[in-house]
Amino acid sequence: MSEQELLDKLRAKKGLQLVLKKVMYITGLGSILSLVFVPVLYKSEGRWFIPLSIMIGFLLLTFLIWTYVNHVETELEQELGTDFIEGILSERVDLIDYQPFKTMSYNQLKHSKLFGAYDNVKGADYFKAVYNGVAFEYCDATLTSEGIDSGNVKSSYTEFEGGVLTIQIPHQILGTVIVREKGSTKTFEKIENSISPSGMVDVITDDEEFDSRFRVEVSKPGEEKVILTPAFISRLSRLGEDVAGRLFVSVQENDITVAISKGGDRFDVPSVHKMKEPEKFKDMYRAQLKELLDIVTAFTPV
Repeated sequence: MSEQELLDKLRAKKGLQLVLKKVMYITGLGSILSLVFVPVLYKSEGRWFIPLSIMIGFLLLTFLIWTYVNHVETELEQELGTDFIEGILSERVDLIDYQPFKTMSYNQLKHSKLFGAYDNVKGADYFKAVYNGVAFEYCDATLTSEGIDSGNVKSSYTEFEGGVLTIQIPHQILGTVIVREKGSTKTFEKIENSISPSGMVDVITDDEEFDSRFRVEVSKPGEEKVILTPAFISRLSRLGEDVAGRLFVSVQENDITVAISKGGDRFDVPSVHKMKEPEKFKDMYRAQLKELLDIVTAFTPV
């Protein structure tokens, strides 16, 4: 959908919404007036049934119109917001699938071995695309676990919150290498200090500066030398400086998974208010996409 078509559709829907709001204001005023006149009508007629029926009718009609107006607003935001984001993504990538209210599956995230124990996955802004011949998937994800606190009350704990990017690579990697950027913020303390997956061991590289910034775990000592080449280390170090948020990287089989520990949604479906002036917000979404594509480029090839 072109920008002009999007704006025309927005105006048409907003026109309907405006009419409904005016009707709602009238019925709302009727509800208020009925509250005033119910005692008067009762005093003159001596009966409650008719004035109460009028008042309840106005209130019910106001509620129904208000509910429908909100439904129209939500529908408009989802439909046009989806078209808006699709347009931004399609400028740079071959978009295969875009589902703004979906995230990656529990098993898909678990396969990366990046995250500690978690019970639930929530998220949004999922899309699958191809960039310069490389297929990748992205979503925002929040991973939580259930537990019992000191007061014996069931509580939910956030294990990770941020963006997750999975990049397909053309050759198979034997073994698993996990790289975690070091940090000290409490929000992501668990993922930084989580117990390594079964069989994983910590190693150090020959690059002291890299080791001071990143923790490296491998399924078998020596595997890191195959993957963590000087070129790979250089690219990862630059990304650690450029990307807004700390990086966690898993390399195994035919996938590279990159988790960016930063709260807040990327590619969040814009509100109707934002779509009235789309140029103000296009640069923000383009910058978010560029950040992801820089990561895809950095890890292609490994």
